[in-house]
Amino acid sequence: MRKVTLFLAALALIMFVASCGEKKSKSGSSKKKEYVFTPADSAEIKQLVGDFMVRVDSNDFRGAVEMLNVLKKDSVVPLTGRAQFNQARALAFVKGVKREMKYLILRNDFDNEVKIDITLFEKPEGDKRPNTTSFYLRPVRFEGKWYLTTKDDLSDRAEGVDLSEDEEEEEEAGEVKE
Repeated sequence: MRKVTLFLAALALIMFVASCGEKKSKSGSSKKKEYVFTPADSAEIKQLVGDFMVRVDSNDFRGAVEMLNVLKKDSVVPLTGRAQFNQARALAFVKGVKREMKYLILRNDFDNEVKIDITLFEKPEGDKRPNTTSFYLRPVRFEGKWYLTTKDDLSDRAEGVDLSEDEEEEEEAGEVKE
């Protein structure tokens, strides 16, 4: 009987110590970095998006994609070669007749979202065919400066694109007609 009582007391002591240790680790991990965004941040992002859309409106697809960047581990770099060509081609394909920024969500330096709705064609009243699509940009703040990236697999990978692309690939990609 004495052994059972001793065993239960030891078990209770171990559980008590374990539960206290767990609370300490939880309280230490709850100290997350707080992100503070100012109206100047929103204005800077809206200006970047506005410049991007003006270039698309004027069929300057190359100029628009030159504004786009990709995360490269600990830096932000411009899109290069094939990625630039593919983005420009996609923009030309969904140019539409009207673009409108629907919303801007700021979460932290690297996880933000801008939704842009595109009206592909005007349709008569009562026409039930869908005529809109959307695309997303992901503004990122790196070393105090805002950059536009796309919200896709290319930009979502931490390693980004290979910066040492051969010039052959860039020539193969060809020029985007504006």
